[in-house]
Amino acid sequence: HHLAFCGAVCFASRGRGGASAAALALALYLCPWTPIVLVLPCAYLCYSEKADRKAVAKEYSYARSIEGASVDMAFLGYLLRFTMVVLVLFLCLAGASTMAMGGRLDFIESCFVAVLTMQDLTPNVGVYWYLFIEVFDRYRQLFLVCFHGQLLFYMWPLHLRVGRHRPVGPWLHCGMAIGIICIFKPYPTVGDYALMLSVMLVQVELIRASEKTFAFLLSGALFGLSMFPTMASVWLTRNAGNANFLYNMTLVVNVFSCLLLTEWLRSAMKLRHREHLSAFCKQLIEDVVDQACKGDRLQEGKGKGSRGSVAAGRGRSAAAGRE
Repeated sequence: HHLAFCGAVCFASRGRGGASAAALALALYLCPWTPIVLVLPCAYLCYSEKADRKAVAKEYSYARSIEGASVDMAFLGYLLRFTMVVLVLFLCLAGASTMAMGGRLDFIESCFVAVLTMQDLTPNVGVYWYLFIEVFDRYRQLFLVCFHGQLLFYMWPLHLRVGRHRPVGPWLHCGMAIGIICIFKPYPTVGDYALMLSVMLVQVELIRASEKTFAFLLSGALFGLSMFPTMASVWLTRNAGNANFLYNMTLVVNVFSCLLLTEWLRSAMKLRHREHLSAFCKQLIEDVVDQACKGDRLQEGKGKGSRGSVAAGRGRSAAAGRE
């Protein structure tokens, strides 16, 4: 499913909405529910690339978030069509699996329902397994709805604050979506965190903007991942500890990963603010220079006019003296 994530973003960056939707449908088929966060950024990335190709020239201005329309109404229609294509292709994959299984629907329970309801509570680098071991059965459905439903609250705020500001904003939103998926998957692995780190390292200028903080948070996440096998051995093999030993390491990994992703986004917003400030100062200086040049031209015109009037007056006085 990592290949499906990367394929969806790559196809969207080329303006191929159909291929990006197909990759997202495959991602949803392989990793239920969590890739829903990637639908909005991929749709907007594809929409913006198509709009840029139709435009005569690409000229971007670093406008503030409160300037201009918050939501492009044309994009909402494109997003609806994009989502419908993803849903239809996902249903086609499910239908093909049903036909391959001879009409039996057992794979739905094993591959989708079991993941969404957290039936397997084997310890992993995520936080879900420990919480659902401790939660009371009567509150289990509430926690499932809260843990899965929280993913829906990240898409539009990130789009309005970061994603809609082209040309870099859609890419940042896609990177944030991949990081959110990797952190909040029901059954994450070390490879998911490696994918998140790889996506963040693509934007090198963001790492340079927060070198010390990024290095500190990355060290904390790597420490938690490296200590995870040791704590698992202490609890499950040697029986010298309890589940809290392992859960503490999962908390370290997830907390530092969330802070790392947040610092990455904060660096992006900081760089965008600098670019906006530099563009504003440049425009201000250009306006001042233009006004000064216009003032000089007006003074030159007035000077020429006054000299011409003086010369004309002298000519009239000379003619009167001759008469």
